[in-house]
Amino acid sequence: MSTSSTISREVAAHVLSHFGRPGGYPAGDWTEALISLIDRADMTNRAKLLTAFPAYGAAIALAKYDEHGIEALQDIAAGRCPRCRQDDGPFTPAGLCEACARPMPLDGVA
Repeated sequence: MSTSSTISREVAAHVLSHFGRPGGYPAGDWTEALISLIDRADMTNRAKLLTAFPAYGAAIALAKYDEHGIEALQDIAAGRCPRCRQDDGPFTPAGLCEACARPMPLDGVA
């Protein structure tokens, strides 16, 4: 699963801000309360919230449980390709830049 295709730049920035990490900016009051609820919810209530707000749930899980999750969210928030970390696009729907989406074969013949 490509995280950049499910987590928007705005969602990534809001979650980064919630966790006090650089690259984010604060969400509005309602959205910040939602992020806080998802972050603190027990498993049953978290599952219910994730049904309605899957992108926020994915971003929070990435921040909390993935070793490189904060870096991934910072890349998404900055609009960088998750593979090469460049921001010069254009980007595919999966969030990769075109060069990473269609890499050159090892024999050099396209």
